[in-house]
Amino acid sequence: MTAEGIRGAESQAGGAGPAPQGKDGGTTNGDDDAEQSALKEWVGLLVRAGIWALLIYLFIFQVSIVDGDSMKETFHHGDKLVIDKLTYRVSPVGRFDVIVFETVDALKEPRWPRDYIKRVIGLPGETVAIHDGGVWVNGQKLDDRFGPTYTNSAWDGHQAQTFEVPPGYYFVMGDNRGFSKDSRVEGRQSLGYAAAGQIKGLVRLRFWPWRDWTWFRRGQ
Repeated sequence: MTAEGIRGAESQAGGAGPAPQGKDGGTTNGDDDAEQSALKEWVGLLVRAGIWALLIYLFIFQVSIVDGDSMKETFHHGDKLVIDKLTYRVSPVGRFDVIVFETVDALKEPRWPRDYIKRVIGLPGETVAIHDGGVWVNGQKLDDRFGPTYTNSAWDGHQAQTFEVPPGYYFVMGDNRGFSKDSRVEGRQSLGYAAAGQIKGLVRLRFWPWRDWTWFRRGQ
């Protein structure tokens, strides 16, 4: 309620007769009631806004900030992104989608869940092989513009490896193949595979820096 509305209500009351007064001559039921009513309105507004913000964050989109260089040259440290949470509710994860997923890096302290951004390479049940600088899925070489790709040099050098992607998981890699922790490390030594239940959404928009504003199609 605005101040004008309060004054209007007091004016109408005055036409019917004087408002009750206390011993000091002040009104007893005007200002206090108005303040309490305004406070209740503000509290209700904040609660409703908080509920809507939570629902949007949980089911529609979230904002994420890129931390690190594992996705160069597609994304850079400090890029601010909008993550679409609706698409995967109606369609499956696709190859080359850029996703944000939550997991625990077993080699990073403290060991708590963090969000990571990577590109989907292998789908559940597929066989991913890395050798001779290329990536093969089920025996077919990918047309992969982010190579050359080797096994993760931080652990395995340039050795060839083959990965059997478990059901319900995805094989993911960073676009900066020589500087990315990802599914190329087997087991849970580091990030490992991305579980379907850990995927938060699809990267749709980079809105910061402004000069690099980009809307991303799936697989872009």
